[in-house]
Amino acid sequence: MNCKRLWWLPTLVLVCAVPEVWANRLKSLVYDVSQNQVHFSLSSDVEPRGALLSNPPRIVIDLPNTEFRGETFSRTLGRGVQALRVGQVDATTTRLVIELSQNAVAIDAQDLRLRTAQPGEWVLYLPRAIAAANAQIAAPLLWPAQGELSSPFGWRIHPIDGVRRMHRGIDIAAAPGSPIFAAEEGVVTEAGWDDSGFGNRVEVRHPSGKVTLYAHASRVLVEKGQSVTRGQAIAEVGSTGRSTGPHLHFEVHLPQEGRVDPLPFLPMPVLRFDLGAS
Repeated sequence: MNCKRLWWLPTLVLVCAVPEVWANRLKSLVYDVSQNQVHFSLSSDVEPRGALLSNPPRIVIDLPNTEFRGETFSRTLGRGVQALRVGQVDATTTRLVIELSQNAVAIDAQDLRLRTAQPGEWVLYLPRAIAAANAQIAAPLLWPAQGELSSPFGWRIHPIDGVRRMHRGIDIAAAPGSPIFAAEEGVVTEAGWDDSGFGNRVEVRHPSGKVTLYAHASRVLVEKGQSVTRGQAIAEVGSTGRSTGPHLHFEVHLPQEGRVDPLPFLPMPVLRFDLGAS
């Protein structure tokens, strides 16, 4: 394996010359929680420039002569790694920012390793303190579907209306007809068609009082009043209601708080992020 160490710089070094033709773009971004690594791939190879910054603690990686189209990409995670952001920082540079937990992380730049095994493929090895912070948090819910996190909780441009709106759940892109699982045991409080835009949806009330919602299903497999177990198939992925493609829209409702970001309640073995905007 042909690996090379990227030296972490006290300050960022940026390339200021504007290229006549873009030589590069960011193709993929994966946070592998189980391996404590961040993987990213480029359409052609460049030498990333990295820095470890504080207040708040974060790792910044700049990709010279690399284009990122569209608005800044941001995903809130809420573990040892609290968030990931990708955007165009200047005319010639794409920047990847990995925000770290204030309480869980006390690291040195020497703890960071950024290596490449082949042109355009990079792996950032995170320090053990990140893995320890993730291991201390027990996730109360199961992932309700197997797929790609295509849209997070938070403000976004609505894919149908083209208007900036609050997205009060997460979207998981998955194959049509694939199973949707109950994230925890509970009782089905709603099952069937919803005219508000959710299409076929299921709601489950759990013993803690929280409610989970599963929307845009092609088929509902349970009935109102039915008890379900953790991991039981309750519906199938579809694109019913106001939807642009097959996916599960998943929400978590807490007593007294309403709809909250589901990600802090879910285990995170591997998160593959949709960089469609790039």
